[in-house]
Amino acid sequence: MLKVVEDIGINKFTSIVTDAEAAMQAAKRKITNKHPHIIAIRCIAHHINLVTKDIVSIKYVKTTLQKCQQIISFFHKAHRAGAALREEIISSFSTGGNLKSLVKTHWNTAWDVCESILRLENNIKLVSIFKVLFFNLIYYILIIFLF
Repeated sequence: MLKVVEDIGINKFTSIVTDAEAAMQAAKRKITNKHPHIIAIRCIAHHINLVTKDIVSIKYVKTTLQKCQQIISFFHKAHRAGAALREEIISSFSTGGNLKSLVKTHWNTAWDVCESILRLENNIKLVSIFKVLFFNLIYYILIIFLF
């Protein structure tokens, strides 16, 4: 890292940003010892990612995210239910788009998953209630005609 900084030009640097890994810390110390005007900064995004990983590993949080992901997976896999939810979102003028899925390598998606479930809670309930009522109606119609 020191060679790269010196090759580019030390006057072009005011700071360097890395994660907290030991080799990176040692490289930053070498640079700041030789060039004191360059400030060594830890990457906040990396720290947020580490904190989020710790939070998501808590059993209650993990269980909650799994339940949210089950709801999201249902609407993504069930074509009619997903279409009904999208229609409900549009007709109710809900903002923020559809349900968001969890991506393990993106720490912010844990928030996006929970936020999308909470934001669309009423839409999900309406679609679910409608489907239950619809299937109950079909069931009773079949009973009437078959018996």
